[in-house]
Amino acid sequence: MNRTVAVCNSRSLMTSLRQEDALPPAAWIRSNPVGIVTALAAAYGLAYLVFERAGVGSKDLRDLLGNVAFMPLNLAVAVLNWLASRQTVLDAGVRRALRVCALGAMSVFIGNCISVWYLVVLQSKPTASPADFFYLSDSVLLLIALLLFPLSRRIRVERWKLVLDAAMVLAGGFVLVWYFAIRPTAEAQGDSATLTLLTYAFPLASLMLLLGITTVLLRGPLDKNREAFSCLVGGILVSIVSDLAFDLVLLETGERSASWTDGVYLLSYLLLIASAELYWKRPVAKGWTSADQEPRAQVLSPLPYLAAAAIFWLLVANGVRPWSDPISGLVIGATAITLLMIIRQVVAVRQNVRLLEETAARQGEARFRSLVQNSSDVIILVDAGGTITFVSPSASRVLHYEPSALVGLSLFDLIDVDDRARAESCFREATLALGVSAPSEWRFRQPDGASLHAEIIATNLLGDPIINGIVLNTRDVSERKRFEQQLLHQAFHDPLTGLANRALFRDRVDHALKLAKRQRHAITVLFLDLDDFKKVNDSFGHGEGDKLLVLAAERFRSCARAADTVARLGGDEFAILIEDSTGPEEQQALIERLTSSMAQPFMLSGNEVFVTASVGIAAASAGESVSEVLRNADTAMYAAKRAGKGRFEAYASQMSSDVRHRLELERALRRALEKGELVLHYQPIISLRSGTMTGVEALVRWDHPQFGHLLPQHFIPLAEETGLITRVGSWVLHEACRQVGRWRREHPTHKLTVAVNISGRELHEHNIVEDVRVALEETRIDPEALVLEITESVLMQETSMVLERLRQLKALGVQLAIDDFGTGYSSLSYLQRFPIDILKIAKPFIEELGAGPDKSALARAIIGLGDTLKLRTIAEGIETPAQVAALLELGCNMGQGYHFSTALTATQLEHALADRTFPARPALMVI
Repeated sequence: MNRTVAVCNSRSLMTSLRQEDALPPAAWIRSNPVGIVTALAAAYGLAYLVFERAGVGSKDLRDLLGNVAFMPLNLAVAVLNWLASRQTVLDAGVRRALRVCALGAMSVFIGNCISVWYLVVLQSKPTASPADFFYLSDSVLLLIALLLFPLSRRIRVERWKLVLDAAMVLAGGFVLVWYFAIRPTAEAQGDSATLTLLTYAFPLASLMLLLGITTVLLRGPLDKNREAFSCLVGGILVSIVSDLAFDLVLLETGERSASWTDGVYLLSYLLLIASAELYWKRPVAKGWTSADQEPRAQVLSPLPYLAAAAIFWLLVANGVRPWSDPISGLVIGATAITLLMIIRQVVAVRQNVRLLEETAARQGEARFRSLVQNSSDVIILVDAGGTITFVSPSASRVLHYEPSALVGLSLFDLIDVDDRARAESCFREATLALGVSAPSEWRFRQPDGASLHAEIIATNLLGDPIINGIVLNTRDVSERKRFEQQLLHQAFHDPLTGLANRALFRDRVDHALKLAKRQRHAITVLFLDLDDFKKVNDSFGHGEGDKLLVLAAERFRSCARAADTVARLGGDEFAILIEDSTGPEEQQALIERLTSSMAQPFMLSGNEVFVTASVGIAAASAGESVSEVLRNADTAMYAAKRAGKGRFEAYASQMSSDVRHRLELERALRRALEKGELVLHYQPIISLRSGTMTGVEALVRWDHPQFGHLLPQHFIPLAEETGLITRVGSWVLHEACRQVGRWRREHPTHKLTVAVNISGRELHEHNIVEDVRVALEETRIDPEALVLEITESVLMQETSMVLERLRQLKALGVQLAIDDFGTGYSSLSYLQRFPIDILKIAKPFIEELGAGPDKSALARAIIGLGDTLKLRTIAEGIETPAQVAALLELGCNMGQGYHFSTALTATQLEHALADRTFPARPALMVI
């Protein structure tokens, strides 16, 4: 860069910059405003120029000081660029470029040290020295640094334009350098190979730098540190001028000494120091994205034209001085013609650009027109007063209007009356606010009277001189609205029956309660549950069960008034909300309609099926919530079920206490199984002829810690409802088997059997067979010692399943008995199909024995049926000797009842086994 400067150490540089010894140099510089280093360097350079121009001291002294004076500036450039390269906010490419700049400055510093060594030590001023290698290295490093800065890319066509422009600038620069530097220098140097190489090397290095600067300027830098980058490029350009000027001075004086070119070098260093200081103290973070680096068109650059103008200027200057006819005239003519051709080219380029812009505009207009005409949305242009000035062709397909017929009409005449006020409000807001408005929905009237749901987005382009209106982008959302309504209906209606679902029903009840509170009228809720719906599903299948729900829903809807809400709450549960009821008469009329409707049979799978409904009625009182009203109606419905099903029950406060009592009893029953509060009593089964005990029937009792000794009727129905019957039955089975096993071992002559009642729910459990098998294995009793008693009603349910389960139990070797025979719906075919061993005659038939032949006919028929089917019969509820005598006469040999004994504890029964007698007892009560 500067091939006249000499050595100076870094300490002298820092000493010149320090003003406060308490701070390190870098810290002091950073604590001061931007530009302080540049200002100090300017003052330092100005002082040197004053000294050099003043002519103080000998010529050798001025030459030495002139060589040494630039070395602090060299080090300043190197240090500042190195500090700036450590700023992490800068882009990585910028930081690498700054480090290379620092290396270039250090390369010049090393070259200057070599030059000073020749001056001071060797006392010589050679034209060529090893320092030239380091000076040339600086040019190469600066070129690399320029190309390391992030630059935008050019499209493929523009790359060739870039190459041609750069080639023109390089050719022009080479001609100028050749004319002013290489040619006169080569002529003066003679035949020295080294001097000839240097004569061409330094100008070519300057040309390389010029090419790098041209490339950077043509492509366009992306670095946002504009001021710092401009100072860097300016400093390099001034250094190129300085080097070329130095060559001319060297040619004139024949030695490397201080001259007027030092001022140009000082300007170059000031610009480089200012660039490095700005990068260090005021770095701008990366502010470009990957989109900025995308290939783009190149802007028109004056550099190629300036290079051509310079060459023609040289040509004219050399062609007319001295005038050489006819060459001088031809040079002037060729220059003029070339200048006119360049002007013509510029005019043609500008015209081409204008034509391209117009073509692009026409293409854009055609593209926009095609998009508008083929858009699925309707584009409506409305002036500030609401008059339609343009409608896209899609209006004929979407709005069913011809576009030309809508132009000139008021927009609001097309809007549905109910939405007109909202549309006018939205339009006023759009005219007052610039830009795009929020979407709004209006309904457009169509020629056939139908309404079209549309979503409108308004764009205010009143300020656009071409549009001058409000653009309404109108989209048909009718399908979406229908879908939303469908989703809303599905969210609040039962998909099977179409009735309101639980969520909608609760909302209606809540609204009715609030309205009733203000208007002081009553509301009533009916809770309906289909009785024995599970039997329909099990007998006919779930498809027919769903059909039954749909038919029942239709009947409930037909019985209710139009103002009432009928809902399906889930499963086979329905509810009816009665609002604005005039009194009990209206409720009674609804109940009668429901009763009459449900009395009609349902047709399922070609069969007439009678299904009843249990209904709970709850009238809402002041202050009650939705949950309380529904809970009361539900409580009343369960009360109707317990009362015999197919009934209506109105809610009473006592029902809630009953429910709480049942809940408490259920919790206590669960604990009773865990704490061993259940016990078994055993009622003896007696041979009527011999009076000996042949077996026992196990009867469960509950020793409740609060309510005392509870009989089965107090808790077995609850166990059936809650499902606890399976656990209770399993415990009874195992305990009875264990006890009878013990008695059979201690009293082997009796061969006692034990009868255990099996509920219908237990028989439906898939593990009942396994439970019986485990009980027999654990107690190791003879399977014939266990008698399983089943009621007649169980045999009527799911015949095939019950038959299979009974056959599996029979295969274990146990005996099967029908309990309370004669009170159910048994038929001879069932008795023949099922593997039954024993018929237990119900107590009502035994009570009529001894009252005459007519009264004992049913008992006689049952005993005869047992003999015919080879089934043993056991009479239940024997209370008098006359009944015993009548049974013996009819042929029944087994019986049980209070005449022989009440139900005994295990200990009492052991005593009876020891006594072998059972004294007659008076009739007390039925157990």
